[in-house]
This record gives sequence, structure tokens and C-alpha cells, in this order.
Amino acid sequence: MGKHLRINLGLVFSVVLGLGFTLCSGFASAALHFTSPILREANKLVDIDPAQTDAIVSNYLDNRKLTKHTSEHNPSTPRDDSDQRIRTPISSVHALIISAKSQFNLGSPRNALQTLEEATVMAQKYHLMFLELEIGILKTRMLWVSNGDATQALDSLTLIENNLKVIEKGQGLAYQTYYKIKILRAQIASSEQQFELANTLFTDAGKTIANAGPAWQIDFHTEYGLHFLKFHKYNEALSELLMAYWASIEQNDSARLAKVNGLLAQLFMQRNVLDKALEHLTQSADYYDNYPDSLVLAETLKKLGDLYFLQGKLNLALVHYFNVIDHPATVSSVDRVIDIRISLAATYLQLYNYTLAEQYLTRAEKLLVFADYPKLKARAELLYAGLAYHKQESDKVIDHANNALTLAREIKSSLLAQQAHQLLALGYEQTHEYQQALVNTKQANALQVDRQAQFNLISEEAFRQQKQFVEQGLHYKTQTQQLTEVTAGERRFQKLAFVLVCILILATLVVVRLMHSNRKSKVQRSELTSNLFTHPRSGLSNLRLLNLNLPSSLEKTQHYFEQWQVGELISEPLSDKLRFVMMDLPFLSNAYLQNGYKAGLELENAFGTFIASKVVAPARLYHFSDAHLLYIEPSAQARDAEEVYKQIQGWINEFAEKHDIDAIVRLGMADYPFLPRAYTAINDQELLDILLLATHKARDVSKLHNDSQWVYLKAIDNAPAASLANNDIRQACQAAINQGLIKINSSFQNEDGVKKNNY
Repeated sequence: MGKHLRINLGLVFSVVLGLGFTLCSGFASAALHFTSPILREANKLVDIDPAQTDAIVSNYLDNRKLTKHTSEHNPSTPRDDSDQRIRTPISSVHALIISAKSQFNLGSPRNALQTLEEATVMAQKYHLMFLELEIGILKTRMLWVSNGDATQALDSLTLIENNLKVIEKGQGLAYQTYYKIKILRAQIASSEQQFELANTLFTDAGKTIANAGPAWQIDFHTEYGLHFLKFHKYNEALSELLMAYWASIEQNDSARLAKVNGLLAQLFMQRNVLDKALEHLTQSADYYDNYPDSLVLAETLKKLGDLYFLQGKLNLALVHYFNVIDHPATVSSVDRVIDIRISLAATYLQLYNYTLAEQYLTRAEKLLVFADYPKLKARAELLYAGLAYHKQESDKVIDHANNALTLAREIKSSLLAQQAHQLLALGYEQTHEYQQALVNTKQANALQVDRQAQFNLISEEAFRQQKQFVEQGLHYKTQTQQLTEVTAGERRFQKLAFVLVCILILATLVVVRLMHSNRKSKVQRSELTSNLFTHPRSGLSNLRLLNLNLPSSLEKTQHYFEQWQVGELISEPLSDKLRFVMMDLPFLSNAYLQNGYKAGLELENAFGTFIASKVVAPARLYHFSDAHLLYIEPSAQARDAEEVYKQIQGWINEFAEKHDIDAIVRLGMADYPFLPRAYTAINDQELLDILLLATHKARDVSKLHNDSQWVYLKAIDNAPAASLANNDIRQACQAAINQGLIKINSSFQNEDGVKKNNY
């Protein structure tokens, strides 16, 4: 007998948890068309994380300047995302509306209404008539939620509707406003227990937005499903919520999908289909985990704890309850603190930890003394009765159960009344008053039969089958639409098939012809390229290719320098410098005179092949003239002129060992940009003139001493561009050398001698 009583008591407390689950206030539903992506994102978060929304909107209003574009439908009104410095009157009113929603969700209805007054003033100032009506609807909703005065709310909606009829322009927006009026009327009727009237209003609202976008349809089905759920019309609620569920998935709308998942979880929980409830609630929690400070996350975690409690997974329930009790949204609300403490007490009671159960229950009771929450008080009384039963304090069991029964009758909760009668029966059994125990058992059974009769209208298995049927119906509808579209496309294809085949045949012939012409053109282009851009004897790139490539190279380097000057590149400017080296090779001039044409041709060709193999990309080598080559390095690479000379001399020495030639080399060197303070002052042809001047000086020194020489011209850092502003660049360069604006470094190590041609 004692074991049987203990099992019954466990069943009582398996349903003692509150089943109410409010996901959000619904302010984000059927949102306005926001022109700014910032405001769209803020409006998405208004019911999820209102504190973050308020911060985003405040920053938007504070950091942008109001413009004077006054037309509500003016297509020339600039979008806010095109200019981060301004906000239009329309977007400003939108921002104030979002701010009011967030303030209301944060528990500051007075501040929310004041913000709506500011929005109204601005809408009137700029003649935004539809926005003014939207603000009136939102204000009516807030007042109704705050004071529950349905009559006042309906009167306000009638006045707004009359004002809407007066407006003749902008009919494209009128249906949205009509929808919001009708949906609010339907919600008020549903709240006033006027089921049939609410159904009619919801149906009318759905017709109003029959051709609206997917977001409107999702919000409508969600609200309609919530209405049916409130009246325990589980079949109808399931159909509406599943339509919203699949539409949210199709539109990839995560926020709306999370809300619908929460409502589906509530539906399955009330139908005691706990596995499906857990599946949907877990999906909802996965989304809200991205907003750790959100009230919706706290409510979702609480509901997960309740589900695990009902499944008997008490340790998992405790984990979720403790996550909720430390959440900022829980701490800021007295009723949520009481609720979670009562849930913890019920869980510990199931775990036979009566000490902790009593501690949490006592803490909840201390807050209940100062608050008027009849349902929470009734749950607390039931738990006190359960603790008294385990302590064999029969009188307390009966007292607390009677208190719970009184409260249950006040709030018309048959579930709590049933639990109170069960505990009264257990209490009277302990006192051996079996007649009273039997009476209460019969009353509890009667209430249970009534509840079961409602559930028996559709069995759990039938409920699962209906869910599958609705989902298949929705899927079939989608497939039918797709089949229609595919059939139409197939017919169009059949009409075009013959034409396409003919075009394909013609295109094939054209392609074959073009491919043949292309192959022929490639061969011709290859021959022309070889003839035009390759030196006929050495095989190196010739002067013509240099004239094509050099200006673009200098332009690219110039672009790097200009970017560096305005802070766009981090690299040092000198790392982007080009080094130019003009080689004068006497043996190339004498090859034909000394060896004859055939031997000279073979020698020059062998040298071209050899020297090309020594150049490592991205460095380049051009055959400038008969005895002159131009070598270009992409950067200075932290090498001085002496190193460059030694490298080139090493190449010539290596070639001279294999061929009986003179290994003398004369090098003229310069860097680009030539003037550090005026990058664009020297163009490609002028740079070549400077190189030729340096090579000429190296040639004069080399002839005098009969050995290899190099000369490196380098402008000083402060050399002005005007110093080379002369039609004759060689003359200007020589003058700059004489003035000390261009320094001469050379293997001769006598700058003054080179400067004055005194060798």
C-alpha cells in the first residue's frame, strides 16, 4: 500500500510544473519595410534581445544626421545604407518604433509610449500618414497588453480604421495596415475567450495578405496556430504551425523558425508527445544560444528542464534549471525566480532530497508573500503538501492541499485542482479517514476523466499520423506547383527544340571554322611575335618589346609609390624600386669583324642562350642594340652597384672561358624612380637617356684603362624635379651632376674625375 501511495505521489509531481511558455511578445511580426539593413537587423532582435536592439537603435539615431526628405513614397529618397552619415524621416520614425518595442520588452512601458509619441510627432511633421497609423496600432497593442482593457483597444482600432479609409493615396501600403488592425482585433477576441469571433477575424486577416510576401504568411500562420493552441484545438493548431514551420525552412528564416519550433514544442508537450516536443525545443534552443542574454533563451532552457523532468531525466532537468536560475533575465523578474525555485523544489522532491526541496520551496515562499501569483502559490502549496506527506505530517498535507484547491478553483485550473484532490486523498489515508480519501479520489478521477476525454478526441498515434499527413499535404502542394512549372517549361522546350537543333548545327559549323582559323592565327601570331619581339641573332627580347613593356612597368611602380604615400601600402617605398643596368659588351661589336659573319652569328646566338639562362625571373634582359643589353631587376634587393657589377662580370667571365673573347664589361646603372621626391618626373625614354649617359662615362674610363668599369648615377634625396626639366635630358643630367644633385658612384672611385671627364 505504501509503495502504491509513493508512486501516486510521483505522478502528482510529474505534472506540477507550469506549462505556460511565452516565446516573445510578437512585436517583430509583420514588420515594416525598413530601408536600412541596420534597422532590419535591430527589428529581428527586438523580441529576442531587446537590450541589444535598443543599443543599436540609439547608436543609429545619435550618430546620423536627419535629412529633410519628406515623401513617404519618394523613389529618390536615398537608402540609409548608401550613406552612413544621414537618416531620413522615414527611417528615423522606424528607428523610434523599434526603440519603443525594445523598451516595452525590457519592462518600461512608460518609456515605450513616450518614444511612440516622439515618433507620432515626427510622422505628422513630415506627413507620413501610414506610419502615423502604424504607430497608433502599436500604441494600442502596448496599452492593451499593459492594462488588458479590450474595450479601449477596440475603440482605438475603430478610430484608426476610419482614418485609414480617408487616405486615398498609397493603396499599396493600405492592405498592410488593414491586416495589422484585423490581426490585433483577432488577438483581443482570442484573449477575451471569444473563440468563434477570433476565428472569423483571423480568417479575414489571412485574406487581406493572401498575395503578400512569405514573412507575412509565416507570421499569420504562427499567430493563428497560437490562437488554436490557447483553446486546446490541437488539430487546427498543428496544421497552422506546420505551415509556418515549413515556410520558415523554405525561406531560411531562422528567427521565425525558432519561434515556431517553440510553439510546436509547447503543442506536443501539452499532447504529452514528449519526444517530438524535445526535438522541436532543441532546435529552438540551438538558435537562441546565439543570444546568451536573451529572455527567450532563459524560457527555452526552462522548458527543456520541464521536458526532462516529465521524462524522468531529473539530473538533466537540474542542469537546465541551474542554467536558468543564474540567467540575467531570470534574476530581473520575481515571477521567474519563484517559478524556477518551485521547479527545483519539485525536482529534488522526486530525487527524495527533501532537505534541498524544502530549502528552495522556502525561498520561493518568501517571495510569494510579497507577490500576487495565484498559480505559483497553488504549485507551492502542492509541494508543501507533498513534503508534509513524506514527513508523515498528515494535518499539514490536508491544510496545504486545501489551500492549493482553493487557489486552483480561483484560477479555474482543472489540472491543479486534480493534483490537490490527489494529495488530499493521500493525506486522509494517512489519518485513516478513508471515507474522505475516497471522496477526494473520486473527484480527482472525475477531473482526470474530463481531461482524458479531451485528449481522447485524437489519440497520440492519430496525432502523430495527422502531423505526417499535414506535412505530406504541404509537400504534395509544393510538388504540384513544381509539376505545373516543369510541364510549362517542357512545352516551351518542345516549341524551341527544332530551332535549337538547327542553331546547334549552324553553331557547330561556325565553331569548326573558327577553330581552324584560330589555329592558323596562332601559328601566324607565333611567327610574328618571334619576328617582332625577338632579336634575330641573339634570340633575346629586343628593343621593340622593351618599348612596349617599359612604360607599363614604370607606371606600375609609380602606382605603388603613390599608394605608399597615402598610407595604402605598409611596405617601405624603396622595396618597390626598379634597378636598370645598361651593358656595353665590346666583344659583340668585334665578333663579326674578327671572326666573320658565320662565326660571329654563332657566337652571338650562343651568348644569347647563355645569358638568358642566367637571368632569374622576375628580372628581365633585353637586347637594346648590337653591343648593348638592358638588364632590369624588379627591386634593389638590398644590393649595391658593386654586387650587380660582380654578378654580371662573373657571367661574362664564365662565357669567355668557353669562347676566345674579350671579357671587358662597361655598365651604366640607375634606379627608378630616379628622383625620390618626384616619382613621375622621369619617363621611360628619359631614363634610357640617363642610362646611356652613365654607360658612356663607363666606356670612356674603360678605354683609358683597358678594363671593365661601371658608373652608377643616383639623385640625392632632395633633388627637385625642376633640376631635370629640360628638353635635352642628357644636358640636364650633366648639369645636375655638376651641381651635386646627382651623385656618381663608379668603379673608378673618382667622382670628380668622372664628372669632369678627367680620367
